[in-house]
Amino acid sequence: MGTADFNCFMVVFDSTHQALRGEVALIEEGIPNEVVGTPPQFKAGCGISLRVAPRDRDRAEDALRAAGVVYSRIEPYLCWWLEN
Repeated sequence: MGTADFNCFMVVFDSTHQALRGEVALIEEGIPNEVVGTPPQFKAGCGISLRVAPRDRDRAEDALRAAGVVYSRIEPYLCWWLEN
């Protein structure tokens, strides 16, 4: 998948509790993120995902793991409402 195919990453969760813990973990590490509804193609147990910029993907994953946050997966996504 080329970078033109996506402009952000979605951190997908199976638990609302873990999604909110994830938001706090990213904020504490200074990683910009946004709580969004999980896109339908990323079926998960919870309807909440965190959106992060491509440049922050690896930092976000490291921060979530360090904080013990359980997430389902991190998926590239093309958000039509974001500027490329």
